Amino acid sequence: MDIQDATRILIVDDSRFFSRIVKKAIVERIGAEVVTVETLAEARTLLEGGQTKFHLALVDIILPDSSEGEAVEYLMQKRVPCIVFTSFYSEDLRKMILDWNVMDYVIKDTPSSLSYLVDIVERVHRNRETKILVVDDSKTSRMHVRALLTGYQCQVIEAGTAQEALDTLEAQPDIRLVITDYFMPGMNGVELVQEIRKKFDRDQLSIIGIASGVSRGALSAEFIKLGANDFLKKPFLPEEFFCRVSQNLRMLDLFSRLKDMGIRDTLTGIHNRRFFFEAGSGLFSSAKRDQLRLTAAMIDLDFIKQINDTHGHKAGDIVLKGVADLLRRQCRQTDVVARYGLDSFAILAVNLADDSIVQFFERIRNAVETLELNENGRPLKITASFGVCHGTRESLEAMMKEADDLLTRAKKNGRNRVELSETRKKEKETGK
Repeated sequence: MDIQDATRILIVDDSRFFSRIVKKAIVERIGAEVVTVETLAEARTLLEGGQTKFHLALVDIILPDSSEGEAVEYLMQKRVPCIVFTSFYSEDLRKMILDWNVMDYVIKDTPSSLSYLVDIVERVHRNRETKILVVDDSKTSRMHVRALLTGYQCQVIEAGTAQEALDTLEAQPDIRLVITDYFMPGMNGVELVQEIRKKFDRDQLSIIGIASGVSRGALSAEFIKLGANDFLKKPFLPEEFFCRVSQNLRMLDLFSRLKDMGIRDTLTGIHNRRFFFEAGSGLFSSAKRDQLRLTAAMIDLDFIKQINDTHGHKAGDIVLKGVADLLRRQCRQTDVVARYGLDSFAILAVNLADDSIVQFFERIRNAVETLELNENGRPLKITASFGVCHGTRESLEAMMKEADDLLTRAKKNGRNRVELSETRKKEKETGK
């Protein structure tokens, strides 16, 4: 299925209370469209026409018209991946569930079961864009692991040797997890881990080492000490495998979120001042070597204090988020856009043509002025003043200081205007 189909989830459960709280949690967590039905017959009605497609179904084993898992079997026949939940557990039931080749099963007997279920749904949702590299010289073993991961909606890539794995990582650095066997010709799994860690840190790429139960006992310690995140012994249970994979991917997600917290503004979602100078310093170094041209702009929202005083700080937040989103859309991917202060933003534009600088920032100024925002139906109008420093100075800080001085001039000259650096004005007047 396409990624866009990954937003529709079917819940089949005759407990309206349970379906309601699961639906609410899923919508809040991943924003998916959730449809609930109470019987197998209702599920059939939805799917038989072929018009409604679901990327995932959450199904109770016992329903009014499905007492032995018929609903699960039907949905699997329709190629709808299923997560099964049940109110009781037995070894026979576990074997039956696994024979259906469902993604996972959840025992709904405690409040934590709901959290676990929603975690699985979110993980599956994320997995559709998650690349995992399976490294094993045994094609049979690779096919087994591929089947397990494909069932969890992951993108799976295979490598038959350690060198092939290294070449694959070089070509596809967005791979997030490597699962490697120990016994391979040439370079074994531990040696592969050491090579991978020369280029990828633990917070960039997770590695799970795998070896048979007859391997020497210290092998798990060797894997982990030399760079692997986790270790599994063959043969392993499907539940154990999925749990380890999910835990490692969840840790990567956590690292990513923590990193984002350090470089993104929490209110607007765009980059913060720290990131602006980190990214800007590299661009400035290239500009000093005449490899590119830079234009720095300081932007301040006019009279936003009046909006806060009149409509409240919630309205002010709506304005800040609206303007941040506009700046992100108006600027190019090569430009750095950041929230610089409480009511101010900054842009570091790359390789703007001399004759398009005024038009570029005037277009953004006009877009801010005509931006339609509202809070509880009340329109919120805002304008912005711009100070623009074009051309490299002795430092990035000096460029920002000049842009800030020009911003002050724009404020004094009536606001809602763009003030350009004197050097650029003279060039424009003389036609240089």
